[in-house]
Amino acid sequence: MDRVRSTSSYADVCHQPLKVLRVGRLALLTWAVAAAAAAAQPVVGVATTPAATIAEATARAAARLPDLAAADASRAQIAAQRRGARGPFVGPPVVSGDLEIGSEGLSEQEVGVSAGFRWPGEGRAARLAADRSGAVIGATLDDARLQVAGEVRSAWWALASARAVLAVEREQAGLADQEVAAITRLVAAGVQARRDLLLAQAERSAIDARLSAAEQDLVGAQAAFEALSGQAPVQFPPETPTLNGVGVDQHPAVRAALARAAAAEARVVASRFGSRPRIEGSVGVRRERDELRGDFDNALLVGVGVPIGRNYAATAETAGAQSDALRAAAEAARVRTRLAAEQLAGERRLVLARRTLGEAEARRDALAEALALTERGRREGEVGYLEVLSARQTVAQATRDLAVARVAALAAISTYNQAQGVLP
Repeated sequence: MDRVRSTSSYADVCHQPLKVLRVGRLALLTWAVAAAAAAAQPVVGVATTPAATIAEATARAAARLPDLAAADASRAQIAAQRRGARGPFVGPPVVSGDLEIGSEGLSEQEVGVSAGFRWPGEGRAARLAADRSGAVIGATLDDARLQVAGEVRSAWWALASARAVLAVEREQAGLADQEVAAITRLVAAGVQARRDLLLAQAERSAIDARLSAAEQDLVGAQAAFEALSGQAPVQFPPETPTLNGVGVDQHPAVRAALARAAAAEARVVASRFGSRPRIEGSVGVRRERDELRGDFDNALLVGVGVPIGRNYAATAETAGAQSDALRAAAEAARVRTRLAAEQLAGERRLVLARRTLGEAEARRDALAEALALTERGRREGEVGYLEVLSARQTVAQATRDLAVARVAALAAISTYNQAQGVLP
């Protein structure tokens, strides 16, 4: 039974009476041109053509990654940190000048330069921390691409499963329509009981309910996919199982976790220099005179400043960096353990999914053959319609299970590749 949906089009609105629309011809024409122009514009950030493969869909989704958008700014930050770690001074030297002007005129002037000195090895530690922070950027991007690939893979096969189930339900609806029509003719001819017609109509209504549920599932799956990667695909080509994965230690998630741990440890080493007393040095020139018309006397000024007490803010920062380093190291170990388990589970799921597919095919074939025998028995008058209807329902359920199992077997390949750390 076909479903008819009522929609309003632009042509329907244009053919309404002008006394209802209450707009002039010029305003109507202007609105039409603007609507057509807006419809012709592509939606920003959304692909206008379906992705042909999971790899293409993943590339589209990866192009929207926040980490990718911030990567250039992060690299610029790292470059600035490296430049700031050069030279013997902590910060740029400060130039200062003083003038003393009394009632008798200029009597003293002074110019000096002051700066805080780095401790030996402090610049090298700061540059190492910057380098390791730069390595985190690339490793995090690789991990983010793999994560979005997992999301696309899940959405891809969820959409494929929803479409497969919907196709089965539509096929069952067509068969049910033919059955209802045939029984209606037999009831009218007085050959078959009206009870059988009511059972067939009830079964058709049940199929309608399942069809509506399948359509709702498809709408949700399609929305989830389009939110990730643009327009939903038409075909669903499978992936090929990866024969040689990257290994647990080379997995992008592990490499990102290890890079974060290494960067945190480097920050600990660099921050320890900041907790030490910072020695400041200054050098300058002073010119002064005692009399109004006397000559200036020049003097060279050299000074050294040493803080009294510890810099507890820097000490707290070092403790925080140490805490981050310990947490990052523990997280790297946890990620390695989790991925090792996921790789083993991915291999097992792939084997089980293929076994389930074979069992679903055998079950559907056996039930289809049993249905054929039941229908033959009905034609020979040995089996009632209720038994035939029950056999058809069982075959329909087995057909749906087989459609889901086929998609699940293909999805298991993607799950296996995802656990191996391989992009589509």
